[in-house]
Amino acid sequence: MVLEMRPLDRGPAPQRYDDYRHAKQDLVNRFGAYCCYCERRIATGLAVEHILAQSLFPHLQTDWHNFLLACVNCNSAKLAKLVACDQILLPDRDNTFAAFSYAENGMVEVALAPDAPAANLAQAMLELVALNRFELEAWDESHLFSALERLSQRVQVWIQAKDARSDYAKGETNARRIASEAASAGFFSIWMAAFEGVAEVRQAIIQAFPNTARDCFDLETAAISPRPSNGLAHAGKV
Repeated sequence: MVLEMRPLDRGPAPQRYDDYRHAKQDLVNRFGAYCCYCERRIATGLAVEHILAQSLFPHLQTDWHNFLLACVNCNSAKLAKLVACDQILLPDRDNTFAAFSYAENGMVEVALAPDAPAANLAQAMLELVALNRFELEAWDESHLFSALERLSQRVQVWIQAKDARSDYAKGETNARRIASEAASAGFFSIWMAAFEGVAEVRQAIIQAFPNTARDCFDLETAAISPRPSNGLAHAGKV
């Protein structure tokens, strides 16, 4: 099982924006070219995603603290849905690494006990960005293909990460090379799961993915929950 999604350290705004689209490169520089929700590496086609929809909260349209990066599937699934930050888990506010799990077939589930206070918040996130969905009313043919590709990529990266674990055990690779391979492939949490119990490699992976929230992990890279305070509203729910 793999814990996911990658918790992010947003940090202060690099600048002020008069157009939210101008924040894209700063977001990529800060978080890497990955969807903040499903963890896919997207060389092109990532969108500046508003946590609180710009159509509903126009005053937050250019607010750095309202931006994440999203792939076409996660962004189009979320659309302009009303999001209450106190009723959902978010990667810049919570230790989302501790909240979810999925099998090697790529299906995502809530890792928290059903009676855990944040279990319903985690489920809300799964549904918001349709992490397990392969069809949605708002998706056209290209979206449907992308959703299937999202699942396929998870499975492929699982195989890649397990091969790297085998090579590491045989002394044929090292932590630095594995971390570089992981950053190129994407899916931070799959690599972390594949190297469960190997703190040296997991620490290198955490460092290789830009602005992963290091305070969400202890020295042995186990998840720290609830997340230490980072000053954002409704943070630290898990």
